[in-house]
Amino acid sequence: MNDDTGGLLPIGAQALSSDPRLAAAVRDFGSTYGYDYFDDDTVGRTLAEHESSLRRVARGRLVWAGSLATAVGIIWLVWAASGKPANMAVAVAPPAAVLLLALAAFVQVNLQGRRKLRHPFLEGYRHVLAAALAHGAPVTYVPAWLTGRGGGQLDVAPLPSYAAPTGGPARGAVPMAPPPKPAEVEEYERIAEQGGWHDEAGWILVIAGAVGVGYAAVKNLPAAYAAVLLIGLGIWTWVAGHRLGRRQRELSREARVYLDELTRAQAAGAPVHELSPPLRKLLDSRL
Repeated sequence: MNDDTGGLLPIGAQALSSDPRLAAAVRDFGSTYGYDYFDDDTVGRTLAEHESSLRRVARGRLVWAGSLATAVGIIWLVWAASGKPANMAVAVAPPAAVLLLALAAFVQVNLQGRRKLRHPFLEGYRHVLAAALAHGAPVTYVPAWLTGRGGGQLDVAPLPSYAAPTGGPARGAVPMAPPPKPAEVEEYERIAEQGGWHDEAGWILVIAGAVGVGYAAVKNLPAAYAAVLLIGLGIWTWVAGHRLGRRQRELSREARVYLDELTRAQAAGAPVHELSPPLRKLLDSRL
């Protein structure tokens, strides 16, 4: 994906400025935290720097060391316990110590990540996004890394609460319209998350069919030769998965072009509304 797509912001300066009340709130946050959140170039570059910093922590030496220590500790613990030692406590103490070191490494990684998420720029930007959502401004997406969301649904640093304004929206000039979504992109959104099971299912069917045919030959049961149909079904499943994957790759190119168009439109002042999950994943895959 090219650099344009990587520059798609959660919300652009034009959208932040379209409501005078929201603009005033963003200026207050900028004054409090010492950053200009209306400077799209600086905001985009700073967000990318902080995201890269968090990724380095999540994939750094401590994580590798903790993972290695965990694997060694578990194998050592199983081996020590399986030997039926005379003194079990003494035998399992060394691998238990290794596992404690692994746990300490992961705790340190977690603390480092939390400290980075509490950087003043990120604290202020979370307030900006919370205010934008409360004012009904078009927030394209809330980066999962910005709120510290891992594999679950719990945010380590969630967006702060912000009282919704009363009296209805107070918009300024009517913004330009974002580019229309092509039919190819809509198709990509429909099929992007399909598949992923074809290879596994194909292997299972082929193996089951081969076992059935082998059983028919050994036991001289002609009826069991019907298992050859499972082999054919497995091959058909592989072919279907290959075709689906090829179509997904073709459409993903169109989706990337569309994301580039959204990035340019946002920079020109168009509001970019919330991305669908497939487009959000495609945007994340740029790194």
